Amino acid sequence: MAPCHHSGTGEVWVGHGRKPGRNMMQKKPTQTKSGKIAGWAGRILAILLGLLAGWLLLELLIRLTFPVLPYPIQVLLRYTYKTPFSQEFILPEQIWQEDSDFQFISRNHVDNSRQFPDPRISFTVTTKNWVDDNSQVGFRVPDAAWEPRWPVDVLAVGDSFTFCYTEYPDCWLSRLEADEGLSVVNLGLVATGSQSHLNVLRTFGLPYEPELVLWQWYGNDFNDDYGFAVQRGEIEPFDNRPAAARPQMNTAVSQWLYDHAAVYRLGAALWYGRSQPPQNAYLNDPYWLDEDGLAFAYGRSYTYDSTDMNNPKNQYGRQNSQQAIREARDMLVERDIPLALLLIPAKEEVYAPWLAETLGQDYLDSLAEGRQQMLAFCAAENLLCLDVTPAFQKWASQGELLYWERDTHLNNLGNRRLAESVADFLEEIGD
Repeated sequence: MAPCHHSGTGEVWVGHGRKPGRNMMQKKPTQTKSGKIAGWAGRILAILLGLLAGWLLLELLIRLTFPVLPYPIQVLLRYTYKTPFSQEFILPEQIWQEDSDFQFISRNHVDNSRQFPDPRISFTVTTKNWVDDNSQVGFRVPDAAWEPRWPVDVLAVGDSFTFCYTEYPDCWLSRLEADEGLSVVNLGLVATGSQSHLNVLRTFGLPYEPELVLWQWYGNDFNDDYGFAVQRGEIEPFDNRPAAARPQMNTAVSQWLYDHAAVYRLGAALWYGRSQPPQNAYLNDPYWLDEDGLAFAYGRSYTYDSTDMNNPKNQYGRQNSQQAIREARDMLVERDIPLALLLIPAKEEVYAPWLAETLGQDYLDSLAEGRQQMLAFCAAENLLCLDVTPAFQKWASQGELLYWERDTHLNNLGNRRLAESVADFLEEIGD
């Protein structure tokens, strides 16, 4: 006989085990299969929406903080479109392009455009070609209404050191005008060598009939002249190093995401090992100096390779460079216009005492070799020549930083010091 159980509340039940609870008294409704699917679908949708929101927030954050991101990431992302549906990059499209006659040109009729030749440096640029308004080649001017002031005292040809990586009033040529009262024409083009400078002088410089042509030279000019010969098909490349190419994704969708989504591009870079492509590492400074009030990056591979006179490319380019200068000299002699060379040293040469332990003396001596050869060339050809290295080294010893912290070009102070050196030189040769 089954035992009787008293609940203490007057309830009596028969049987073994616990008192039947509510769950035993009522049958719990079972969830249907479709309900389970709907529940899981809701959870998955919430997760996806959360991930999408996080992605969009990260995309916005990357764009807002772009100026302070590490340099390799800036380089990787600079050609990502600013918004998913725009055709404008995070950094504005550059005004520079290759040219078969002048190597690398600035487009004409650019008006007050903010340019980033490097993610770490920006300045506004206005270009004009007073000699040929219809030319695609533009030269940097203070404003679109600029006209030469006659007679032209100084006409300068050169590379980015003549173009100037500063706002134009801070450029050394502008300072010659403002501080010395000279009439100056700037025909500088970035990333060019002496062959390009000769063509610029012949095509656009002579009509100005200047009192003096100032030919700016920098240590990578030999390398640029080699590159120009390759670009024009005059020689075959000395090596088979592949040119940097735009990464190609597997599908149209992945390519669109790579071009428009910064997060996707970073992920693809990590996946494919492109977080810092070789050409970007080549232009990145691996060392940082912070001593005696000086703080700057230095020691990039490009600086060494483009100036090393044991490099066959630079040896070939030296012949082209010096021949171009001879042709320019002879062309100007016919017009009774003097030619003067302006030699600008690399940052590492100027601050060598601080860098010798890290870079080694052989590295520093190699940087100086091309410049020393140009000084010998000036003496052999009886050319006027100003090497500003001693003056720059003097100012460096006084704690002055003449170059941008993370770039190889002169900063505002460096341009001011260069203008002072050139002004003293012009006064000396004018006596």
